Amino acid sequence: MSSARKLAITGVTAALALGLVGCAGGSVDGSAAAPAADITEGGLTPISIGVFTSPSVAVIQAGEDQGFFEDHGFDVEIIQAASSAAQLPALDSGKIQFMLASPVSPILANTQGLDVQIIAGYAQNDPATVNDSTALVVGAGSAATSPRDLEGKTVSINALGSIGEIGINAAVEADGGDPSRITYIQLALGDVPAALESGQIDAGMTGAPWIGQVEAAGGSVLSDFIQEDGLGRNELVIAGNGTFAKEHADQTAEFVAALEETYEYANANHDALAALLPSILNIPEKAAQAQVWTTYSSELDPAVLDTFAELMTRYEIVSTEPDMDAVIWKH
Repeated sequence: MSSARKLAITGVTAALALGLVGCAGGSVDGSAAAPAADITEGGLTPISIGVFTSPSVAVIQAGEDQGFFEDHGFDVEIIQAASSAAQLPALDSGKIQFMLASPVSPILANTQGLDVQIIAGYAQNDPATVNDSTALVVGAGSAATSPRDLEGKTVSINALGSIGEIGINAAVEADGGDPSRITYIQLALGDVPAALESGQIDAGMTGAPWIGQVEAAGGSVLSDFIQEDGLGRNELVIAGNGTFAKEHADQTAEFVAALEETYEYANANHDALAALLPSILNIPEKAAQAQVWTTYSSELDPAVLDTFAELMTRYEIVSTEPDMDAVIWKH
């Protein structure tokens, strides 16, 4: 393992031991989730969707509020945690059926024998827009002007062994730097502005609306590494429990259809999504209205997913080469 990964918790494997930090039934309010049942009294199939704290949570919530999941036969619980890695044990065991994740989590889980597959796409980023996605930021007065300047520095990512780690490593290497000389620490996206200001970190991975907070304090975006590494077309995906997807293939297809209706609504109704953010992210309404939204799509790009797998292998996130045919669900 490279010296870049120095923390008491090392890699996503350790994160698999973490429990859920918050959950909700039909909304992201912190109430407890119940195990999935076959059919409710109303004739709906209960399913649980794991999400991590980000503006994209509003998309799933909007789909639930608009009745798209109910229209396709589902009674949905939305379960929130700090990261997708923290929810992998619940997905593997079938306590939740689907979750929002970067492709890194299901690819890694599959190489470790966990029962997880990529079911559908979620977020597609605009190459011309930085703050519709996560990016690498530095604080006011930073001497870093390009990714290679992070050699010997402390950089935060939201989960070790994640898209942040492979993406920043690739950006640093492409810039002529040595990513093994970076010290990564794990920090929630929303904690990055304060950590930069206090000097706890030299750079950090964060997203909207926190990129705006960093810029307002005199900081800047150092790298739009998601796009620079060619990962933006499938930055986020929906992962599913492999057994559920195999044994309930028709229901899984109905779930994807509900997602597609949700995405169509989300892409056309940014104001409605923004109205959900103050309660989901605990941010001011003004910041919510300034949110720049990505494009939501169920499309999966095999070439992009192969790039994820290649970078995970290069940076030793996985110990064996991923079998992408096994990772991607087919119906």
